[in-house]
Amino acid sequence: MAFASAQTAQTPAASPSSENWKAQGFLNLYLPARNGQRRKLGAIPLKDSKVNEKQLRAWLEEDPSRVTQLLAKLEVEYQSAASNDEHAFALD
Repeated sequence: MAFASAQTAQTPAASPSSENWKAQGFLNLYLPARNGQRRKLGAIPLKDSKVNEKQLRAWLEEDPSRVTQLLAKLEVEYQSAASNDEHAFALD
C-alpha cells in the first residue's frame, strides 16, 4: 500500500473562507512616552460578529469624538496571570 505525499494528494475543493476573525475597527490604547509623544500600549479589536462590539463600533462611527464619553465610563483592572494557591481547589 502506497501513501500519497502532500504534493500528490488531491486537495478538496476550495471552500469560502470565513472572515469572522477580522475586526472592523479598533480601540487603540496609548500611554505618554518620556519623549513627550505617545506610545501604543495595545488595541482592542471590535468585530461585527459580536453584537456588543458591533453596537459600540457603530456608536463610535457616528461620532468619533464619543471616545471621550467612552473613556469616562471605562474601568481598567489589572489581573495577574501568575498562579495563586489560594484560589486552587480544596481537595484535601
